Amino acid sequence: MATALGLISGVAPPALFLSFTDPQTADLIGTVLLFSITAAFMLGLWLRLTSLMLAIFVFATSVVQNLVLADTPLVEPFWRDLALVGAVLLNYTGLKQSESRPAALVWRRSTPRLRNDQVVVPRRVTSGTTAADRAQERARTTPAMQPLTSTRPAPTQPAMERPKPRLVSATHGDIGEVENIFAAL
Repeated sequence: MATALGLISGVAPPALFLSFTDPQTADLIGTVLLFSITAAFMLGLWLRLTSLMLAIFVFATSVVQNLVLADTPLVEPFWRDLALVGAVLLNYTGLKQSESRPAALVWRRSTPRLRNDQVVVPRRVTSGTTAADRAQERARTTPAMQPLTSTRPAPTQPAMERPKPRLVSATHGDIGEVENIFAAL
């Protein structure tokens, strides 16, 4: 925005339009376009669209200004502008879809609210089947399916006994059953 107003040096907005218009018209078109895109971006209006438009505009202008129209290619300003493009794109890629609306400073959609005379009446949601239909469905299941459809916890079986580890040392021989192998030595 400061570049469009002429407060700081940066990309030259008329560089894109010099090839098909005169310099004064190119300056006017480039400055107005850059200022309007950056103003919309700073206000958070259509954040994804404006940040992409701003990134493309800055990148294209920088390429034309520093690499195409320059007598000798100027790499340093091009990389500066490329870093600016990356920063602009990072502003919206870090936002989730739900966070992009609160990021807007001006254009916030309000959430629907109830008037004072409106009342929310809760209702029970049913599946549309009767209790008899559900009982008949349970009766159709085979005994093999009962463990899968049962809500009761499965009976626990006793764990198999594992033999305790025996420690055999080359120097001490057979030490026997050991609970903690580090305590034996």
